[in-house]
Amino acid sequence: MTAALDPPSRQWGVSYFGVRNPQHFQRDLDDIARLGFTYIVFTFSENDHRFYQSSVADCVRLTQERGLQAYVDPWGVGGMFGGEAFTERGAWDIEGQQRRSDGRPLPLLCPNSDEAKTYLVRWIDTVATVLQADAIFWDEPHFYLPFGEARAQGLWACCCTRCIERFASAYGKPFPCTETSDVRHTKQAAIADFLGDMTTVAGKKGLRNIVCLLTDPDTLDDLESKWEPYAAMAHIDVLAADPYPLFYGRDIATTQVFCEALQRLGKRYGKATQMWVQGFRVPQDAAPLLGQEMRLMAACGARDIAMWSYLATAYMSSHACAQPDQVWEVFTQTMAELSG
Repeated sequence: MTAALDPPSRQWGVSYFGVRNPQHFQRDLDDIARLGFTYIVFTFSENDHRFYQSSVADCVRLTQERGLQAYVDPWGVGGMFGGEAFTERGAWDIEGQQRRSDGRPLPLLCPNSDEAKTYLVRWIDTVATVLQADAIFWDEPHFYLPFGEARAQGLWACCCTRCIERFASAYGKPFPCTETSDVRHTKQAAIADFLGDMTTVAGKKGLRNIVCLLTDPDTLDDLESKWEPYAAMAHIDVLAADPYPLFYGRDIATTQVFCEALQRLGKRYGKATQMWVQGFRVPQDAAPLLGQEMRLMAACGARDIAMWSYLATAYMSSHACAQPDQVWEVFTQTMAELSG
């Protein structure tokens, strides 16, 4: 158990991606620092790892020289983390691929595979030695997430031999054809074990670890029991959640359930906590709701609040808000209000 507790002063964060030119980033950094943000989460995809290491390292250095913390996100890496970035490793490392319930191999790495662990260890080493970041932001670790027709058909993963053997070892019975509660528990344990291994590697290299826990779009039940394995990990310093009620079609008030569960776990295990606000795909005239959500988070005890992403994602056309300027203004003005 770590000794890290919630910081005495408020922390404000924002994610940043799409710009890899340090000269252009410098102008955005001036804006971010002026507004009072205390850290930036840089996405670092497989493409970045391959082609933009020094460029991102320059952005990290500029951030730290400005007095802000720099966190790095394995954006879409292996298809096992949140993010819109494509994965190359999932296509090339075929021995480590996930397998869907209809038998189809998926271009995503299985967290139970040696291939996933081998690549992530290399990725961590780059973050520690080349980027020299302050922390890794482990973004929504997960197995395959079906969408559209695949979701309607009830398809799921992973059904590879590794996952089948893990299930048999845990339950001593044949692997089911449907995603039962036992299968879901086995998957949750696999993700937790994988992240435990990776955060141990990162921690030994001097990096802090922040894990943003995937919020179930269908239920708010048993959040603490689902998240407790992460809270108990020795090398995880910060527990984060991104309720995104507008994205999931929930009432803003439901954010209190996530925030209170996170606060209880943080206090129980001596971890700092972090809450994320949706700054993408916010519908027309919905921006004021985000201010309400931020005040609700603060009332629940959250002292570290961040937005995904800079300028309300105005520069990513598929995820831009209907009124990005208003969304960004609501967030930054509420920041100032809560900071006193």
